[in-house]
Amino acid sequence: MALQQSIPVRLRFGSSGEFAAEVDAARVALFRPGPRAKTDSAGAVRRALASPIDLPTLDQALVPDDNVVVALDRGVPAADSIVAEIWSYLERRGVRPENLTILQPATILSSRNADPRRRLPDEVRDVIALKTHDPTEETSCRYLATTSGGERIHLATDLVDADFVLTVGVTEFDALLGYRGTSSVLFPGLSTVDAIKRTIGQGHQELSPREPRPLRQLVDEIAWLMGIQFSVQVVPGEAGGFCSVLAGSSDAVFARSRDIVTDEWLISMPERVQTVIVAISADASGHGWQQLGRTLAMARQLVEQGGRIVVLSEISDAPGEGIELLRRVEDPGDALQPLRGATPPDMQPALQIASAASWARLFLFSKLDEGLVEDLFMYPLGELSEVERIIETSSSCALIGSAQHAFGIVE
Repeated sequence: MALQQSIPVRLRFGSSGEFAAEVDAARVALFRPGPRAKTDSAGAVRRALASPIDLPTLDQALVPDDNVVVALDRGVPAADSIVAEIWSYLERRGVRPENLTILQPATILSSRNADPRRRLPDEVRDVIALKTHDPTEETSCRYLATTSGGERIHLATDLVDADFVLTVGVTEFDALLGYRGTSSVLFPGLSTVDAIKRTIGQGHQELSPREPRPLRQLVDEIAWLMGIQFSVQVVPGEAGGFCSVLAGSSDAVFARSRDIVTDEWLISMPERVQTVIVAISADASGHGWQQLGRTLAMARQLVEQGGRIVVLSEISDAPGEGIELLRRVEDPGDALQPLRGATPPDMQPALQIASAASWARLFLFSKLDEGLVEDLFMYPLGELSEVERIIETSSSCALIGSAQHAFGIVE
């Protein structure tokens, strides 16, 4: 039987970009475009809510006079479908729209979020409150409890006063938490300014996602103190969609969605490769520096020292304080101490870019000014044909789609 000489690769990036090529099969150590996204998001959500894990359906957990808060994390694919299907259960139970609040966490970085109420009936859409937590307001938080470690926890007043809180979010790898999901929407984003500032950092890239993380343990304890039971979680898919949606008991949903994330997005290789080609797709959490930092951190784990990381994107966002600080140094390693001292909001992506640039040669296809790209220790790419030439001169390549969701390890 003849050996395959080439394989077709197709990586989607940004909102409309695509890299397609025939690549010499001998050079390809890995090709992972990402798990296929659901085409019927509303149907997938409906089925998950109809068969919750380890709990009865949502309407059986409520009484008509309950004040309900949906703690909706940022960057949730199909958030509008999830909210619409949740409302169908609340309405069935007799919950009034004025008694429902959709509460989103504060963020230190810019993010895009479409109105999650847009699929609701016209007569209830504007009655249901949509709030973004503002920790700078004097009355925005109330004392909840003190943790076993002696930390006094203050959370959004709407959460503390609610009769029923359910969490909606994305389960995925996270540098600080190991796995983001379920109770991580509550803290620090729905807490105080000080709590948010304390969690700005590089994360723990040297740890595997399942190794214990202090912040993950803290957010789970906060959820226990609140008595959170019901959660809806999605697992990202390729090109900004999701591949799985689960509903039910928070603990069971987190455990199962975490397993799915590991199966779909953990990339394990026997050895490092010379070149890693990574595509960043535009998704519900945005398409900017945060996604670039996460992607470079993942690729750094798979590329050999002095190798090449090629990033495909349509990034056009203006740089933040941390990125600007990185631009001003002569060597990427020189930025580490100033970034940790200044703790700018975009500290984590700036550190991730600096770390990757210290390890490998970086190439970026984007909509950014070439001078800015060069200042950040990356080579700007103007044509996709340049990517093909890089592959042709590589002895081994890994090609990964929607790479901001992946986590890479070398066994």
